[in-house]
Amino acid sequence: MNNQLKIKFKDQRYQLEAIESVVSLFEGSPKREGIDFLSQPTDEIIPNANVNEELNERLLLHNLQKVQITNNEKRIGSELKVSNELEVDQGETVNGVGEEGEKIRSPHITVEMETGTGKTYIYLRTAHELNKKYGYKKFIVVVPSIAIYQSVVKNIEATRNHFASKYDNEEISLVQYDGSKLGRIRDEYATNSNLTVMVMTIDSFNKSSNNFYKRTEQLQGEKKPYEYIQQTRPIVILDEPQNFNSKKAKSAIRTLKPLCVLRYSATHKETPNLCYRLTPVDAFKENLVKQIEVVGISELDNHNESLISLLDVTRSPIRAKVKINKLDKGVKKEREVILKQGTDLFELSGLTEYEGLIVSEIKYGQSDEDKQVLFTNGYTLSFKNSFTSKESVFRAQIEKTIEAHMIRQEALRDKGIKVLSLFFIDRVKNYTGKEAIIKRLFDESFNKLKRRFQSFSNANPEQVREGYFAKAKAEKGEEEAIDTNSSNKKERELEKAAFELIMKKKERLLSFEEPTSFIFAHSALKEGWDNPNVFQICTLNQTASNIKKRQEIGRGLRLAVDQNGERSEEHDVNILTVIANESYESYVTNLQNEYVAEGDTPPNTPKEPEEAVVKRNNKLFTSNEFQDFFEKVNRQVDYKLNINTDELIGLCVDKLNESKFPGLSLEFSQARFVISEYLIELQEVFSKEAVIEITFSDTTGNSYKSRKRVSEGDSLNKLFNDIRLKNLRVLKINDEGSGSQSVKFDNEEIITKYKPLKFSTEKVTNVEKTKVRSEEGNYAIPNFIERVAKETSLTKKTVKNIFKNMQEDKKKLIFKNPEGWISEFLSNIKEVLCNHIAENIEFVIKPEKIYEANDLFPLERKFPQKELIPAGDNGLYDKVQVDSDVEREYVGNRVIPDADKTILYFKFPPKFKISLPKIIGNYNPDWGMVRKSEDENYKVELVRETKGGVDLERLRFPHEKRKIRCAQKYFEEIGIDYRVVDQNINYWWESDKDHQNLK
Repeated sequence: MNNQLKIKFKDQRYQLEAIESVVSLFEGSPKREGIDFLSQPTDEIIPNANVNEELNERLLLHNLQKVQITNNEKRIGSELKVSNELEVDQGETVNGVGEEGEKIRSPHITVEMETGTGKTYIYLRTAHELNKKYGYKKFIVVVPSIAIYQSVVKNIEATRNHFASKYDNEEISLVQYDGSKLGRIRDEYATNSNLTVMVMTIDSFNKSSNNFYKRTEQLQGEKKPYEYIQQTRPIVILDEPQNFNSKKAKSAIRTLKPLCVLRYSATHKETPNLCYRLTPVDAFKENLVKQIEVVGISELDNHNESLISLLDVTRSPIRAKVKINKLDKGVKKEREVILKQGTDLFELSGLTEYEGLIVSEIKYGQSDEDKQVLFTNGYTLSFKNSFTSKESVFRAQIEKTIEAHMIRQEALRDKGIKVLSLFFIDRVKNYTGKEAIIKRLFDESFNKLKRRFQSFSNANPEQVREGYFAKAKAEKGEEEAIDTNSSNKKERELEKAAFELIMKKKERLLSFEEPTSFIFAHSALKEGWDNPNVFQICTLNQTASNIKKRQEIGRGLRLAVDQNGERSEEHDVNILTVIANESYESYVTNLQNEYVAEGDTPPNTPKEPEEAVVKRNNKLFTSNEFQDFFEKVNRQVDYKLNINTDELIGLCVDKLNESKFPGLSLEFSQARFVISEYLIELQEVFSKEAVIEITFSDTTGNSYKSRKRVSEGDSLNKLFNDIRLKNLRVLKINDEGSGSQSVKFDNEEIITKYKPLKFSTEKVTNVEKTKVRSEEGNYAIPNFIERVAKETSLTKKTVKNIFKNMQEDKKKLIFKNPEGWISEFLSNIKEVLCNHIAENIEFVIKPEKIYEANDLFPLERKFPQKELIPAGDNGLYDKVQVDSDVEREYVGNRVIPDADKTILYFKFPPKFKISLPKIIGNYNPDWGMVRKSEDENYKVELVRETKGGVDLERLRFPHEKRKIRCAQKYFEEIGIDYRVVDQNINYWWESDKDHQNLK
């Protein structure tokens, strides 16, 4: 077996930049050679600084600002906010430790590194540099889990020879903290004169009951273990600091009495004194990590199985976000709902499958394991026991992963690259228990596919797969697997043993002599473990948060290595395929949300845009023309429905016999994950126009630079022909002198000559979708007759007659996919019924009024400013609201210039409704107008509906057509000319009877 495989390291620019960014912060500090040891304790402790010495914070701030400015000049996508002041943590220590009221003060420094770019290497080399330049020798690496603990230990061992060659054979003296071996703290750490790094988990020192704070016979004298640490004044390195945001964790870190704290992560929640950032955009663009492609697999039209899935728990107020099945207009659909104490899922969903599920308590905790929803029937919902898994989706994911793995291995074998695949599973028992569905599906799929690939044709599935779970003692002849993310002491010990196995085998997995190439894990490998040759990640789990999703992806982002330990930098080699149990669009959107949370912010969706006040033209409002027109449309209406039941049943049966009822199918969507980067700069301003320049680049190498003149109301999306700029419409151009020129967008972003807009966003490229038939299930048939009758207001007898008269082969399809069949059955009946109503409805106009004119048309109204255009002299208000580009062009280019003939016009307020049957929905017309006739001898009253086209058969939504059919009859009854127009019709005032434009 090739046990000599070692990963090789080389200097990389971005790593050197990150190291220099931290080391430069200490410029001007004295080298730690002249420490006054007489002021130190007499037991030979070698510290970083004198006991009460602090770093010069003014000097540190000055250096930080220099570093931030320098790094900002290097790339446009990683802008750092230049600090106005130094952020310093100050507070109390762990309860009951040290002097009462003692407060520890230390600056925190943040380095943000995208997963897979070697942050552990960077902070270990930073320790070497700080030792070399300033004589600092004592470092403590604090980690949140056993996984990362073992990873750091492994990295120190793996880089020992590499760093020795660069630093005159100086090696790190590693101290692995162990609460049962406290003598190491003095003998191997505090008194060690070499560069010394201690690795600790936060749980080993975050409460006063830890051995770390107790006297022990292993240490002579009166000092407790933590006091030795304090007197060394260590530089503390936080690995994954987003895990240390609790009050308990922060007080524990202070108790170490650090000289300063260095923070390293890809997924920070807080970034004090950020001095270097390597974003996902930078990493992808500079080819420092693998490119990502996502294969999303989702089951279509299958809502027959029970579903209850916990998505999140919030603390204030205490609420749970859950995904369940829910009746939506008679159709069973997946929906996200919010639960609070007392919520009855049966009442909320309308489905009997949730009977008895009434929320009794919602539990919130810092970790996902502590977040739970308890129900009165004893059921507990958590991230671990959500019911979302479907065997057909699991099988498709596993087969796709194995196939991708085998294809990739055949392609890369000649390059000496061993391919690995990593599966994140939903439950440990699904791999190790008696049922073991995941193991069974893997073995079946592997044996099915291996015949097509020479490299695997003679292999057995048992040889190539391995699950990384801690193992408890066998009971009743069956080995029990433990979920390796537990707060239980016994299980944590088992977890530690599991990770030792993982870390010892890390390099061996890269060798062709090791048959294992498919790795199954639950929570074990979310952090702390990665392998450069993971090319496929299959998510057979429900990832609770976007951060975890990104951490899972991070396990496969490192560039691949060959059998000599050399990294491959070939673009076509380094592609990570994520096989997700959701659609591509959903997966990428969720992942993009995480990038947004980390600061790589795309243009925001417009929220609460600036409001403007529009003022009523009282002269027009009080005119006879308006008052007469409004009185005519402001009438109560009754309608009569002339339903021919036999005809309706016949129409429904004919349509249903022609319908395609859905079976069960799987949809595969595959595309490359591309991150795009933008720089939008203001070049010049001329009164109400401005010149904007956009610089664009993405992770596939595409780029452009374009300069355009813009006006208020312009959409950058249209001007620059880039859909990713859709949320940027010019709201206001300000030209109050050279120092106050700016452009404001409707998402509240503002650019000036000195402040450009920078953001990153994701793009879908080359999306390919394919459907395959899924295996049929065996499902119970719900009472669809009652459900359809309730939703349509038809009698049960009528619904039964429709079903009874259908073709037998169409009726039998209900057994293949009951919920999909019912959805098609209901939608067809509703469509036929709505069309029948629209064709046979009759209106009866009554004399009673519905609305008060002053209520609908007050003196002043507020609208979002971005939706307003000047209304001209014939507008009922000085500005008019337009909801689309069609309306903007129609009113702006047709109605307003017609002021010599159009006496007045207005937009009907949303409150103005024409009552129609519930199944069709009430109708709100668009535009009311009073216009002079062409010979100016009389006045015509008009109502116009604006659409993108005037052919009703081509309208996007069928319900629009039905409402318009009803509106035609309604306005004909009250004697007002009604017509559908678009922005291209010149003679918009003429009736359809004259021109027959409405088809």
